[in-house]
Amino acid sequence: MRLALPAEKKIIFFLLLLAPLTARAWDPTDAASIDARIQALNAAWAGKDAVWVGNDKLQRARQTTKPDWISRAAFRVDAGPRHLYLGVGSAKLPAGAQLLPLLDALPPPPGATPLDWYLDETTGTLYALALEEKR
Repeated sequence: MRLALPAEKKIIFFLLLLAPLTARAWDPTDAASIDARIQALNAAWAGKDAVWVGNDKLQRARQTTKPDWISRAAFRVDAGPRHLYLGVGSAKLPAGAQLLPLLDALPPPPGATPLDWYLDETTGTLYALALEEKR
């Protein structure tokens, strides 16, 4: 049995299917939002190898909206005895370079916790937001 849908409804249905696949901008607002982000990333990466996690980060970097954190070099969020230091790093990709799926990847170094990524396709710049917590 086939469903006959008008063209407009088919397009809306197709867009709804794709909506979860597009990365959305995330911006840290307070310690709770940062903790929730860390929990969500840990859940998404549980049991995955470094290559899978690296490719997921590249996918997350392809956000449709530029996050506000891009405009800052570093900032701090204080939550009682916790001091959350967030740093923004960037790397300019060579002209004409494309981000291809990774075939090999190293685990992230200890210390800083990666939180978000953004690929600015117009300038060829890959940005990363990382967290270091001090008490």
